[in-house]
Amino acid sequence: MAFATQEKVAELATAFGDEIEDTKHDIKELNTGLVETVKSLGDLQGQIKLIRHGGMNRPLSEDKTRVWPSDEMAKSFMKEVFIPAVRGKALTETGEGGVAVPAEMTPYIIQRQNEYGVIRQEVNRIPMGSSSIEIPIETDDYPVTCPGEGGEIDEGNMGLRLITITPKKLACHGVVSSEFEEDAIVSVAELAGRNMARSLAKAEDLIGFLGDGTSTYYGMQGICGALRAVDATIGNIKSLVVGSGNVYSELTLADFRKVCGQLPASAEANAKWYVSKNFFWNVMLALMWAETTGNPTIGTPEFFQQGPTKYYLGYPVVYTQAMPKAQANSQICALLADLRLGALLGERRTLNLARSEHVYFKSDKIAFRATERIAVNAFGVGDTTDAGPICGLITAAS
Repeated sequence: MAFATQEKVAELATAFGDEIEDTKHDIKELNTGLVETVKSLGDLQGQIKLIRHGGMNRPLSEDKTRVWPSDEMAKSFMKEVFIPAVRGKALTETGEGGVAVPAEMTPYIIQRQNEYGVIRQEVNRIPMGSSSIEIPIETDDYPVTCPGEGGEIDEGNMGLRLITITPKKLACHGVVSSEFEEDAIVSVAELAGRNMARSLAKAEDLIGFLGDGTSTYYGMQGICGALRAVDATIGNIKSLVVGSGNVYSELTLADFRKVCGQLPASAEANAKWYVSKNFFWNVMLALMWAETTGNPTIGTPEFFQQGPTKYYLGYPVVYTQAMPKAQANSQICALLADLRLGALLGERRTLNLARSEHVYFKSDKIAFRATERIAVNAFGVGDTTDAGPICGLITAAS
């Protein structure tokens, strides 16, 4: 690891110290009443002088001439801690937005977020040039004949069906005060943009995995909805294996093996499990441990692989928080599928972020907006005769 020397830190501190001198001068000219603020600047500059002259030399390594693990860390400390503290304004904003206007020495906002955007990563994404398009899907191969020498070859056709995708607009909209946008150390536009993008990704996953065509999913049908729509009797749906019970504790490892057996060979190479993290650890993994009497061979693909990618019965596991975490009757709780063979996401408009101060001009507020136009189609769910490239495990009806 490359370490920054004390001289390097002193050099950076000198540069920032000059910037503080300019800031002090500006504050005195703008408001002579900010005596305490100016005094705090003087105290802060004194701390910087200590750094320049080695007074705060508390090495982070055995080498006593080194202060920070790297030049970049030293620069980041000076730029993101000291300078924001100098430039930060009084926290007078009220309401929920106040939490994003940090106190001095707190220039970061920590965001916690679940994993979303899975459907977008896993299915085929189709750019759309119009408001509705039809896509041909192969259902059967050309027939083969044996005409014999000099015989005429019979005409045949490949099996095709057309699927139609019609995009719908999804949108987010939010408003903040101009004071909030001015005074927050972090970029409010960036914060709002990330939040809205995450919200839309969550909506895509919920639609893509659970959509049943109702208003809850904006009229769109996703994977589980398409599977259930094959037949009113779940036992007749060839792509679904009905579990040994209606609660998770009654499911067996044999149920999951049946799903593997039901998956067509054409979908074998790129198939993955799609489940919630909770379901994987508390149901799927618990069954494997129980069968191996608590001593599985860790690291084998059939069981589990350490690291970001997990395997179950030989197939990779993808976590999606859209899939169920709590048990229910007739619930599709796990999917085994090659989603690139069985589903697609049409995009008429990709994620579009916008900011405007005009709509709320009278109240001096700033509006943020995010929109996209998408369509989801899960066509590989099979029928009552044959399973498709999307298979799953469903709990019993009761």
